[in-house]
Amino acid sequence: MISNTAYNWVKNIKGSPYRVNAIGALALILYTLSKCWLVYGVELGKDEAVYWYWSQHLDASYALLPFSLIALADALAPDSELFLRMPSILLGTLAVYWLYQLCRDFGLAAERARWATAAFALSHWGWHTSSYLHPDVFLATCWLLALRTGLRACTTHETRDLAYAGAACGLAVLCKYSGAFLGIGLALCVLYTSPIDRRVSALGMFSAAALLVASPLIYAQLQTEFYLPQTLSTLSRIEALTNPFTRLIFFAINPLLFISPVLLYLLYRALLYALGQLRHAPSNAALIALIPALCTIGAFLFFALFRGQIKGNWILIGLLGLWPLAFALPARSALYAALILSGLPQTVLIGLGLKHPAAMRSWIEQSTLDESYTSLVSSPDRTREPSYSWGERLCEYSGWSAFSRDVDDLLAERGIDAQTPLASTQYSIPFSMAYYGRHPRAYYTIDDPRFRDLTDIQRAPDQNAALLFAARRATPIPPFVRERSHGPVGTIERGAPGCVAVPYDIYLLEEKSRSD
Repeated sequence: MISNTAYNWVKNIKGSPYRVNAIGALALILYTLSKCWLVYGVELGKDEAVYWYWSQHLDASYALLPFSLIALADALAPDSELFLRMPSILLGTLAVYWLYQLCRDFGLAAERARWATAAFALSHWGWHTSSYLHPDVFLATCWLLALRTGLRACTTHETRDLAYAGAACGLAVLCKYSGAFLGIGLALCVLYTSPIDRRVSALGMFSAAALLVASPLIYAQLQTEFYLPQTLSTLSRIEALTNPFTRLIFFAINPLLFISPVLLYLLYRALLYALGQLRHAPSNAALIALIPALCTIGAFLFFALFRGQIKGNWILIGLLGLWPLAFALPARSALYAALILSGLPQTVLIGLGLKHPAAMRSWIEQSTLDESYTSLVSSPDRTREPSYSWGERLCEYSGWSAFSRDVDDLLAERGIDAQTPLASTQYSIPFSMAYYGRHPRAYYTIDDPRFRDLTDIQRAPDQNAALLFAARRATPIPPFVRERSHGPVGTIERGAPGCVAVPYDIYLLEEKSRSD
């Protein structure tokens, strides 16, 4: 008789015993529809506009899988923010389902698995990244697939299962660079759990599949000498934290921006428990939960201590494998109720706030934490995107469509060619206008090395031609703009109900004589 345990279910000829029942299916449908409703009518945020633009100029240097799916969605339904976000929304629902299945694969009881799934689905991290364009949901989905196939591979040691697990890790790398740390951890699990006489062949098969799938990214990085990963050295750098001890503390608590304190406690408790199990004979499931987490935490802890780069969602993806263990450990039902009650308000408030900024802006601006936003942003990033408060950050998803139309109207009034290229030091302007603008034109960024190979004024075909420059008022203007213009040709405000209007100056850089 075939056992129906977590490690034998793949041999059950009747199929998986962990089918979603009607209530579960209905919950997933309602989960998906509620996200569609919350994002409907919400304009693209600045990072979403970047991802869309990148998808239109597709290369393999970063997030190839997410950008490919975004490009497909845009091709199927152009000019629809909702449809553009559908890959994120649908993959988010798939991630929720796969997390439940992962918990069951790890032997978790159905009730505990449902608590674990609800904690993930209703966390701000899980909800936001699967509602808007964000690489995290693509990475989380592929990594959950890698965890499930990895558990099977480390149990059966079959060539086919090893190849599946490696391919899933390759997909994770195509979603985000941090997928490589996760893949290294899973490779170590494969190496450790395989029979001694098959370790080399098992690792070879796993690695070959992973490298084959990730080969477009590897080739692109070799061609560009790993330029893009190096330029991300200032991303999420917190300059106010100079002491390594304070960086360590902030590194540990920064995930609270994305999940509730109760959930973070459960995950850290699971991490400590798994570490303690290393002194005994840990199961395959424990190793697969722990080693990728340690690889990811170790890598980002290095960046935090020595470079000041700290962001909670970078850590959370490594903790995803610990989710089943976090809910397998003894806990009272009251703790799970507190888990949902402490995390859900953050999710609901931010979700509603992006759709209806007026509902939250006044409360945020009265908060003593509102002005803390700039302390979490590095000096280069404050120049590249000058938002000065959490209230302004909330309103970055509003007003771009009207702003783009107003710029086009201003150019028509001034008799300026509507297709004149536009440049800015602030990346939200060119990328958002590229999506919402009525006229085709070239767009460039200035002094932002992240977009050197995507769009850069230094790579313009003719730097002597006429050029538009746009920037938020009272922010630094490059010297060449003042040298080639007679001041702003106009000022356009970007505003929306419930948001303070932000003024932007538009300059015309006249055509420069080649004899100058």
